[in-house]
Amino acid sequence: MAKPSRNEYLNQRVQLAQSLGRDINITIPKNPTPAQLKSLDAQINKILYPSGQYGDTTSQAELDRQAEARAEAARQAELAAQKSAASAAATAEKRQSAYDFVRTRAEELGIGIGIADRIIDLVANQGYSTRAIDIEIQTTPEYKARFAGIEKYKQNFASDIAAGKKAAQPSPAEYIAYEKQAQNVLNRFGLAGLANQETYADLIGGDVSILEVTERITDVYDRIQNADDVLKTQLSTYFPTYGTSDFARALLTGKTPQDMASQLKRRLTTAEISSEASRAGLATSAERAEQLQSMGVSRTLARAGYSKIAEQKGIAEKLGSIYGQDVTDIQTELEAEQFQGLASQRRKKLEQTEQATFAGRSGTSQVSLSQRGTAGTF
Repeated sequence: MAKPSRNEYLNQRVQLAQSLGRDINITIPKNPTPAQLKSLDAQINKILYPSGQYGDTTSQAELDRQAEARAEAARQAELAAQKSAASAAATAEKRQSAYDFVRTRAEELGIGIGIADRIIDLVANQGYSTRAIDIEIQTTPEYKARFAGIEKYKQNFASDIAAGKKAAQPSPAEYIAYEKQAQNVLNRFGLAGLANQETYADLIGGDVSILEVTERITDVYDRIQNADDVLKTQLSTYFPTYGTSDFARALLTGKTPQDMASQLKRRLTTAEISSEASRAGLATSAERAEQLQSMGVSRTLARAGYSKIAEQKGIAEKLGSIYGQDVTDIQTELEAEQFQGLASQRRKKLEQTEQATFAGRSGTSQVSLSQRGTAGTF
């Protein structure tokens, strides 16, 4: 079989490419030179074997399908990259949003922004809501230290909370609002030294309302702060270990605030009763003053009562010396007469003796105990 000419060889190759559906458009000269043959052969090879693999005669349709598949794969890869970038951006944005929220919340609660980094994972990676974050924040040491009064409240009133008699606990917003109000009250009464988180925690832990705080200060502490010299002398006896701030703290934040305030108030009234006795030139024991306080004797009653007792005692002692009657400790009887409505028998006897002595003496000025007061004045 005769060897095909150069022209025939190239035409055969062009026909092969056309039969495979290749898009080929090559002009072949009648007698190509060896250089032309080599160049044209290379061009035909590129068209025949687009994969670059010699002898690969895959159809054009298949090549087109493969090209489309490669293009689709590239497109999907690009979409995946874009989605990944968008997801990363969304995560970063979510993380920043969470961080900003926690920082803001921490600053609002006054617990420091250091917890922000520890809480971020709850949102960015675990999908916590802001409500869930708030709950999680409440488990941190910073929160518990900042709102110590809440734990004290829950411990002090556990049974009442369980029975539904008291609210479960104050919210952080209520806690902070209480602090501001308590600070205003304490500052108004010159107790700025007590306006701190420790005091607030004790007050909230004892469920002491702002109204109670104000009443305790005005009813008790303010009376001590504004006491006169006589009362201050008595107070130094009844409260020897208390300074002004110490007394106020005990008054406001004792272990059982209501009982503490009541106890201190009773002691104050006792001191006031003693001070009124002293003001009238009399002396009374702490025990006796406490008895009178327990009977409901106030400072006002004590002032009026001891004023009369001082007069009656002076007359009784004078008449006792005249008529030779024992008037030792008659003050106790006169106190019972003034504050309890119990008539003094010795005073009555002195009165009768006086009346018998001056009976029938016209125009004589009588010095009578009955002129100085009657039993049961109060």
